[in-house]
Amino acid sequence: MLKLKHKGKSLKLRKLTAIILFFLMLAVQSVLCSAFCAENLKIKDIIIDNSDRLIYIRGQGSFKGAQSVVYVPNSNVNNSVNLINNVSAFTISSPYRYVVDIPNSTLIGASRNYKLQNSVIQNVALSQFSVNPNVVRIVFTVSGQSDLSKFRTYTNGSDIVVKYASSIIDNSIQYKFYTPVGDSDKSSLLQNTSATLVYNTSNEVIEINPRLQTKYYLSQVSQNSDGLILRGLGQISMQRATYNSDNTVAEVVLDSAGLASKLENKTYNIPSSNKIKGTLTISKLSAKKIKLTLESDNVRDFRFVVSPDGQSLFVSHRTYVINTVFSTNTAKVNSYKMTKNSNGYNIFDIAFNQAVTYDVFELNDSFYLDVNNLGDYNTLLFEQMLKTSDIKVQVLKISQDKTRFIIPMENLNFAYANVESNAKSIKLCFKEKSVIPAVKNEILIAAKNVEKEIKDEKKSQNLNVIYIPKEEEKPEIQKPKKKKEPPTISSMKKVVLDPGHGGVDSGAIGGGYYEKTLNLAVAKLVKEKLEKKDIHVYMTRTKDTTMTLEDRVNYSNELSPDIYVSIHTNSTVKEDSFGLETHYYKDDSYELAQKIHSVFASEKNLKKWETKDRGVIKSCFYVINHTEAPSVLIEMGFISNLEERAKLLKKDRQEQIAESIAKGILEYLK
Repeated sequence: MLKLKHKGKSLKLRKLTAIILFFLMLAVQSVLCSAFCAENLKIKDIIIDNSDRLIYIRGQGSFKGAQSVVYVPNSNVNNSVNLINNVSAFTISSPYRYVVDIPNSTLIGASRNYKLQNSVIQNVALSQFSVNPNVVRIVFTVSGQSDLSKFRTYTNGSDIVVKYASSIIDNSIQYKFYTPVGDSDKSSLLQNTSATLVYNTSNEVIEINPRLQTKYYLSQVSQNSDGLILRGLGQISMQRATYNSDNTVAEVVLDSAGLASKLENKTYNIPSSNKIKGTLTISKLSAKKIKLTLESDNVRDFRFVVSPDGQSLFVSHRTYVINTVFSTNTAKVNSYKMTKNSNGYNIFDIAFNQAVTYDVFELNDSFYLDVNNLGDYNTLLFEQMLKTSDIKVQVLKISQDKTRFIIPMENLNFAYANVESNAKSIKLCFKEKSVIPAVKNEILIAAKNVEKEIKDEKKSQNLNVIYIPKEEEKPEIQKPKKKKEPPTISSMKKVVLDPGHGGVDSGAIGGGYYEKTLNLAVAKLVKEKLEKKDIHVYMTRTKDTTMTLEDRVNYSNELSPDIYVSIHTNSTVKEDSFGLETHYYKDDSYELAQKIHSVFASEKNLKKWETKDRGVIKSCFYVINHTEAPSVLIEMGFISNLEERAKLLKKDRQEQIAESIAKGILEYLK
């Protein structure tokens, strides 16, 4: 009996010891897991650029822990080692999908789907694919047999960007690489793709605004032996450099650009084999602008070289740039064209057979364009172009693979330069200094062109000439007038009307007609109708002038109007899209949007205009986001749709649209 009891105690002791060891192992495992396999990255949401090129996965933390190897579930082999400390990406067919697995990550909230319209990407599914290991999976479903090889995934451990090289061409076909200070933000034109968010658990449907706030994200700076390389994602858009009086400081602003926080207010030495000292400081000028400050004994000796994909800048001394081969594949010139538009601007257009790398600068009263991988500039075509041009462009081979174009600026003002999204075409724009044209009504000129084109090419459509109200002899921006006596109606209201685009920014183009022209025509009619009801009306522009988005917002905020209404014409790559939209962003603007839209898109108008109601949409357009007054943006039809465009050009349709907008405004102001 004693022996049995001893054995019982021994057994109990062994069990107790085993339990203690088990919990110790759990504790050790917990500590080790905290140190080596912590769920560091918490994914909240995704942001979709509505040109469907970039998708940004937003989260907090980093999936790159202390582990040397990350186990990522693979589509074919369970629990296989897929990548070291990185995301995995693969493709699946039937249906065609691109899959991104993010290791060491957890999803905040329920699984969900982002359903996209007007996009090659039809659906984006976000879900917690597995736990232990924790993997968040993102699945992109594309239409038809879209080329899945166009997908690329980039990450630094916390920020994850999926890029799709879309074949869709958005409204702003050309991205500016060199612009005058204050030129309008082209990213505001990217309004093609819309999306809804559906939660899998509740089937709750939410409309979302998919637009990225910027079109470029600067994320990395590196040094080589002779310069700095600034790298990012998106498309670079530079303003013209400004210089101080002794050329020791130059500033270049990147438009519509976001900056990684790790680069903010950092100063970098610019390496140079010839011992020429220079520094570059990167700072955030605003939420959508980056300032590059170059300092040296002579900053005009430095160049900003744009890469062929438009995503990188190389900052270096001119001697190194001239003597360096940037690409072994030298380009050739396909064509030259020099034209002059109705505003008196001279457009110099060079088309290449492949993407080019280039830099631009101004020196000694001349403008210089250096194409750094151009071997054959096609002498015959160049000389033929000069015969018909008033501007005597000079061309110079500065090395075997580089060509310099020089435009004397003595009698010219440089306006802007564009590069196409495929970097195969560069357009330079100049205006003659000696000619100071009277303020011409370019809208009326456009009307005459429309009339001629209609008579010559579209007789069968029996269109009326675009109706443009007479130009008023008023300043470009009207200032509010002070009255000594109060108005007879004590409830007199103030309205700011904003005809979208203008000047160098044509807006959308359909069939050779400019959105800016139609916007201004209808806005003037609305103004006329409101003033008959004793409403004070102010317009951001009354002529075909260039105004930045900030200018429009500041003008309205200074006036403190009761409401702000921006008038636009819609466009999309799908030529069969048509209909009426009213956009708002702030909560205090929803009622205004509803009032105007209920009249504008009434059943009567829909039937009479043979169009459809596309709804009241919450959208983060810059002007309706930053104006202090209740604000809306109206899309009065699609200029990209042949049939709807033909109707929009008619006088009676413009009158009816203006009448509806004015009536909706009056309903709200009551």
